[in-house]
Amino acid sequence: MLRTNLIKLESRLACIQTLHRRLQSQLSVKVKVRSRDLSSCDNITTLKSDLNGESRIPSEEVIQLAFMQHGLKKTSKLISKFSNYRENFNKFPPNYASNQLLKIDSENEKELHEIMSHFKAPVRYAFGYGSGVFHQANYDLKVDKPQIDLIFGVNHPEHFHSLNMRQNPDHYSSMKYFGSSIVANFQEIGAGIYFNPYVNIRGHEVKYGIVSMDNLLKDLATWNTFYLAGRLQKPVKVLKNDLTVQYWNNLNLKAAATLAKHRLQEKSPGKFSEHDFYKEITSLSYMGDIRYLLGGENPNKIANIVENNFHNFRDYYKPIYNDVVLNNYSYLPEGYTVENAVSRLESRIAKFSAIQTVKGIFSAGIAKSIKYAWAKKLKAMRSK
Repeated sequence: MLRTNLIKLESRLACIQTLHRRLQSQLSVKVKVRSRDLSSCDNITTLKSDLNGESRIPSEEVIQLAFMQHGLKKTSKLISKFSNYRENFNKFPPNYASNQLLKIDSENEKELHEIMSHFKAPVRYAFGYGSGVFHQANYDLKVDKPQIDLIFGVNHPEHFHSLNMRQNPDHYSSMKYFGSSIVANFQEIGAGIYFNPYVNIRGHEVKYGIVSMDNLLKDLATWNTFYLAGRLQKPVKVLKNDLTVQYWNNLNLKAAATLAKHRLQEKSPGKFSEHDFYKEITSLSYMGDIRYLLGGENPNKIANIVENNFHNFRDYYKPIYNDVVLNNYSYLPEGYTVENAVSRLESRIAKFSAIQTVKGIFSAGIAKSIKYAWAKKLKAMRSK
């Protein structure tokens, strides 16, 4: 019941936003709408003009713009206060949050699913990201084939590691000798993710991370580490979907858009471009990132990500852009405001990126860690 009401609340909010924008275009005229008409988009009264070009206003309750603006804020606040990320969703209205299900070329998608099918341990949610998933223009895959980056959300990390160590012992560093229980506990440190980089799967070089569904959903709902929430704010290819993740990531994208819009309006009160909007969103996950600050990342990485994936950003954020930028919808996780968000995120990102960097030495092993760090450094140097 709670899940159904939450989806209805979001749908109602979208309807109110649509009507709100129409009212604004009518120069703040008072419009009378029956209260029951706000229950669905189909029932919202459409403004029509009479022969004199004036709007015909239905009778009954008068709803003013000021009242509607108050309603928008109140509804957004109610949604932000719902943070029970353990509540499972098993059905959505048609096309709800379908913007997250990006398409890539069929051959590439086939290869990614073949890699996924290699794993016998159960995976509940999976996505791929980076240049190995979204092939970039002017990139010769025959000369320099990029590593494929994957994240697996699993219900029981210890069980996953136990099965995966038996099937793929060569994927793990010497930590495998401590057993799956120790590896699963080590995974929980920091952002709660364990990476196996530079593994060969069916002729592809792959780096995959394992995270518990609980940690993944908590980060999307509350921004407690912003490690995976920030990653999912940039275009990803969902390889195995989960509706609960899809719901919370929808709010995660709206929160990113809300903060990006506010920051752009502070920098330049005038209009900003769609390109600037996506750059601002991308920059959020690098604020305070120790790798970025120490020169371990390409200094032009933010601009390059948006430049090479602009059409993916547009598809990924299209309904979000309409809601937040055009309809003035705003949403942030509970405890976050546009005033405190930047400082809170900077401290979180600095902390968890540092922890994850140190964890990588143990989970990947010394040799792979040096290889990974050197590859990153060379890439950053070439871009200068």
